[in-house]
Amino acid sequence: MRLNLECLPEELRVGVNHVNWRYEGHPQTKVLKIAGTLRNAGSTNPRTWRTLRECIEAMKRHPDRYAGVGRVIAREDPYVGVDLDHVRNPDSGKLSSRAAEIVRQFDSYAEVSPSETGVKLWVRAELGRAYKKPGLEIYPYGRYFTLTGWVLPHSLSTVEERQDELETLLREEFPAAEKKPSRPYDGERGERIDLVEFLSAAGVEVLAQIPDGSAQLVFRIAGPWVREHTGGDRSGTRIGQYPNGALFFQCEHAHCAHRGWPEFRQEIDPRLPTKIKVCRARRVWRRSS
Repeated sequence: MRLNLECLPEELRVGVNHVNWRYEGHPQTKVLKIAGTLRNAGSTNPRTWRTLRECIEAMKRHPDRYAGVGRVIAREDPYVGVDLDHVRNPDSGKLSSRAAEIVRQFDSYAEVSPSETGVKLWVRAELGRAYKKPGLEIYPYGRYFTLTGWVLPHSLSTVEERQDELETLLREEFPAAEKKPSRPYDGERGERIDLVEFLSAAGVEVLAQIPDGSAQLVFRIAGPWVREHTGGDRSGTRIGQYPNGALFFQCEHAHCAHRGWPEFRQEIDPRLPTKIKVCRARRVWRRSS
């Protein structure tokens, strides 16, 4: 798809917030690259970002190396990105009725995605975390959006303040689910997985421990399917344990929507035991047969 970047809003053109990207892997995914190189960029690593000018020049110098450019939404940015997928007929340009309604309600800068079947919409708003479901993804800081400059017909050429509209969309598309009791741990009395020891034994990279209102332990980790994430994004993956011993795995990326603790446990090493007995006196772990 030929880019039309001169039509981008000025505020999305300025700053050192841009990356190149290309398709890699099977199935193909968008992988972020540092402008002018084939080294991976990261949506949470400002050292890998460049100016839009540098990214455009890199595409001119290496037309076969990159497929496009993107802009990272940084923590200090006032933006939220709304990604509507598989909502546009690439031949007629017609949007699905729901997508057209969302675009109309937000009334902010919106452009055609690189696939020509989706819409990328930018607004000014505050959002604490990402929201994802098939066909609709809403991202705050720490993510990137591809840029094409192909503005939707009747879309504004500016990014507008739309906090109320965003909150309305979240209520409509992501209603608060009734909280269900956590699944009780059904292992033998006195024998349960020590999550810290388990992750260490499996060689899982723990990025940080994070607070949680109900779980005993929650860690942000580099998940085993990070290569499937757009741009190799290492964020959005958590694993934890409730006081009763129950374990959970959760990843915000679409490729991992169907994956829970059993899939994670099988992927990291199918030979690892389901139970790890902890010797309290010496804190030595051993595998149970």
